[in-house]
Amino acid sequence: MGLDVELFMFEQEGTSFQRRRSVELATVGDTGFRFAQAVERAQRRRSTPMLDRIDPYGAMELSSGEMPQFLSELDQMLTAAVDQGERKVIEAVRNLAERCSNDQNLALRLVGD
Repeated sequence: MGLDVELFMFEQEGTSFQRRRSVELATVGDTGFRFAQAVERAQRRRSTPMLDRIDPYGAMELSSGEMPQFLSELDQMLTAAVDQGERKVIEAVRNLAERCSNDQNLALRLVGD
């Protein structure tokens, strides 16, 4: 089971939320399940409250305002990474999170399968 991470922005015509749609800007696909495995290990340690909320079979959206906490927890994951492949996918997710943190119109979506 993988855990893909999508950077997106909302577009909205008028004031109705029914006309709001998300536009995907970039994705980190977890084809090797490396990010999902790293998140699972972090959840077992119970020291990453934001990562602990991730459902490996669902979706979770994080706003740009939540990025400082998310980035901090990703840094913890980097120090606990088991190999270079895992580090690489965590760094790719971290790059999306940094982009998101710099723009209030952006958000991240974590999608399990």
